[in-house]
Amino acid sequence: MELYKDKIQKAIIGEFYNIDTIINEDCDLYDSTTGELIFSFKKKIIEDDFYNIDAKIIKHAGGLSYNRGSATGTVTAQGLRRGMEKWTKKPEMPCDKDGNPLPEDHKKHSSYFKYEDGRISKRQRSNSVASQSIGGFDKSPQYPCRLTYWTKANLEPYKTIFPLCKDISEKYFSYCPDKWLHQYEKYEKCPQDYVIPDTNFSTLTINMDFRTACHQDKGDCKTGLTAFTIKKCGEYRGGELCFPEYNLGLNIEQGDLLLFNPHQPHCNNPLIGKGRMSFVLYLREKMDKCPT
Repeated sequence: MELYKDKIQKAIIGEFYNIDTIINEDCDLYDSTTGELIFSFKKKIIEDDFYNIDAKIIKHAGGLSYNRGSATGTVTAQGLRRGMEKWTKKPEMPCDKDGNPLPEDHKKHSSYFKYEDGRISKRQRSNSVASQSIGGFDKSPQYPCRLTYWTKANLEPYKTIFPLCKDISEKYFSYCPDKWLHQYEKYEKCPQDYVIPDTNFSTLTINMDFRTACHQDKGDCKTGLTAFTIKKCGEYRGGELCFPEYNLGLNIEQGDLLLFNPHQPHCNNPLIGKGRMSFVLYLREKMDKCPT
């Protein structure tokens, strides 16, 4: 199925959406005004054997992150406390850098926070969610170009995901060769120690039961696409990946592949149950600027 649609609304970053129109078949969506490819969705094209990855990766996907920003929605005391149940002094409330409470109607996606003993955090955090990145990262204000800490300490488990990445990259080329080639031009200039071999990706974000609020991915290659698939680790329903500006959601299951423009606002429907592990494969936009 090939769809051409206009945007029907302006998505609000950080908001949660419930989308009722769900696609469960092969579909390519184009913006009818610009002609831009929004996504290419293919059902049941990845063999189950490719999802046989090391258990350490699955466990790592359940680790909590505090820096997912707008994807976690409006920061709250409950969101900040997640994973801190056994801490002696937990975050009491979000606040500004001077400890003043944020207004009840604030829409911040990260903030400083006050502990129960009155201390103020030294840095801002977003709500904690089960989401981790593995593979290579380009330079940031705090760190040089590098493999993530977990990746460097778990190289053999990390390599067990390479066959899945390679298969997805090959399918990416077959469905969207022009986008793949633009991305590969940048990939070839990246230090080979920091990219995933035999693909055009450098990095994976792995999520476990993470319902994202509306967000746009900032670090992904601007001339290519991001790839997305699911590993089923339990029983659940919902969690469809949605594009609220087009009022469409996609029922992505294990074996399915989504190639999409990560700079388009996207989010997830409510998720009921546990065991939805998602893989987001992409090339960091500035990875080609890293020293070889």
